[in-house]
Amino acid sequence: MRIFFVLFLLFSPAFAQELSPLDIARKTIAAAGGESWRRPATLQLSGTATLYFGDRAYRMTEYKMWRVFPAENDSAHTANGKIRFDAREADGKTFLQLIFDGQNVSEIFSDVARQNEQFLRLSNNFGFSIFRFIENPDFKTARLPDDKIDGHPCYFIRLTDARKSDTIFAVDKKTYFIRYAAFQTPMGLQQRFYDDFKWAKGVKFIQPRSLRIYNNGSKTAEVFWSEYRVNEPIPDKIFEISK
Repeated sequence: MRIFFVLFLLFSPAFAQELSPLDIARKTIAAAGGESWRRPATLQLSGTATLYFGDRAYRMTEYKMWRVFPAENDSAHTANGKIRFDAREADGKTFLQLIFDGQNVSEIFSDVARQNEQFLRLSNNFGFSIFRFIENPDFKTARLPDDKIDGHPCYFIRLTDARKSDTIFAVDKKTYFIRYAAFQTPMGLQQRFYDDFKWAKGVKFIQPRSLRIYNNGSKTAEVFWSEYRVNEPIPDKIFEISK
């Protein structure tokens, strides 16, 4: 009888609520690949995307990202490490190019993209990677009410970084994959929904291949990553900024 009572407690909803934010975070990191996911050196993504501005949709037949991760990070929404995004339409024309070389930012926009550049700037799109540093002693975490993302029951966590910026994460209760991130930008609330999780080849690293981005409740981007490479060298010239 006593054994039955203990098992009941372990698997009851009340007991599940006792998981702390850091308990959930540690399970999330382990589920995503452990240290390989927590501290990757580089990440390269390639796929397609559709960008939405008002009632217009702009399809990118080539959408690429190169990322060199920082060794430390105390701010979720500040550019760090190195990063580059390229988006091209079917005719091969550049829709946008965003580069941060570790010190300077370069932004190239088509006429349409420039009309909406406030949503596209790199400074308004950092936030997800701060989860990797969630155990930083200068950070604060809190459990929020549980909810569902795309029908998946999730734990919700608020992470406050050393600069007092908040990011909300939703972690799938079954897989412990991150399904959602949300944070304030100068343009309002940005929400990111992740799905279609796949393992990278040759390294323990889970990658969501589907990403939907909403700004102030309106969808502004849908990305489908078809290729991804982890910890492969990225030439410095990738991040060279034209003078």
